[in-house]
Amino acid sequence: MGAPPASPPIGEAVRAALRDAALSAVLLLAPAAPLGTWLWPAGLVFVAANAAFQLASNLALATWRPAHFRIRQQSVVAARGSGQPRVDAIGSAILVGVALGWTAFIPLDVFRLHLLPTLPPWLSWVGVCAAVLGNLVTVLAVWENRFATPNLQDQTASGQQVVQSGVYGLVRHPIYLGYALQIGGQALWLGSTAAALIGVGIYLAATLGRIRMEERDLNARLPAYAAYARRVRGRLIPFLL
Repeated sequence: MGAPPASPPIGEAVRAALRDAALSAVLLLAPAAPLGTWLWPAGLVFVAANAAFQLASNLALATWRPAHFRIRQQSVVAARGSGQPRVDAIGSAILVGVALGWTAFIPLDVFRLHLLPTLPPWLSWVGVCAAVLGNLVTVLAVWENRFATPNLQDQTASGQQVVQSGVYGLVRHPIYLGYALQIGGQALWLGSTAAALIGVGIYLAATLGRIRMEERDLNARLPAYAAYARRVRGRLIPFLL
């Protein structure tokens, strides 16, 4: 008899969502307190909405795609022997630190720096839509691709294949697209055009470099990837980029 199937990692999914929500709340609301007020409506709504979405998506993945959920819980620095390039490990760790600092910069700009003019209300709603769309794109990509690790590693032994279904039929790197939408949308939602421009600019510069490295690796290990890249031309934006 074979081993019974592993139970869905429901507890891990809840803990991950609560951990991410707590980190987001600290980075956004703690800096806002001495600058403005703890009762920052946009910040509170964002933290609550983001926590609810993360909890729902984590539970859905943990229940119906447990392998996909677990692989996304890996660190950006892969385990030893995984084949992760050192430049990816170092660069990804630095980018995580930049992302944390960028999140704390948003309330600083909203309440004190005002680097760019105040947003019209409709632009904040554009940010809401972009953030929601970015979250959806990311979850749909993870749902399709059980090889979507947050680091570059050799998964040949796990039977890695080229994923071409769902959102991967539109762009080759939908998770990166989802993150870019989340970064810009979050900052616009919270009222900082400067943070939106800075965050998306830094993220795209780092990500386009990582995509080149990732695609060299995929072309070397997966013979079907070259044909997929010719069919799906967009790396991040269909037909454009």
